Amino acid sequence: MRPRRRGADSGSRQRTVPARSRVTVRRGDTLPRVATLAALRESRDALGTLQAELEALLSALRKPGADVDPAAADRLRSAARAAGLAFAGLSR
Repeated sequence: MRPRRRGADSGSRQRTVPARSRVTVRRGDTLPRVATLAALRESRDALGTLQAELEALLSALRKPGADVDPAAADRLRSAARAAGLAFAGLSR
């Protein structure tokens, strides 16, 4: 029977990590990712506003004899413009 090798206890042993492992490769600045997330939130909010304006306009048009709010077209136009700007912000 061979005698057991004596060495340092296993708790103090460290594994060497290759220079380009997933552990050591650092990600770049998180600022672009944060900006992209903010642009996605903005575009989601703009689309929600656009959808709400369209739904309000459609429900007004479905009512027989009901007058459509004259400012509805302006609100719809500004909501569409805001959605377009929000989407344009995603491609920066």
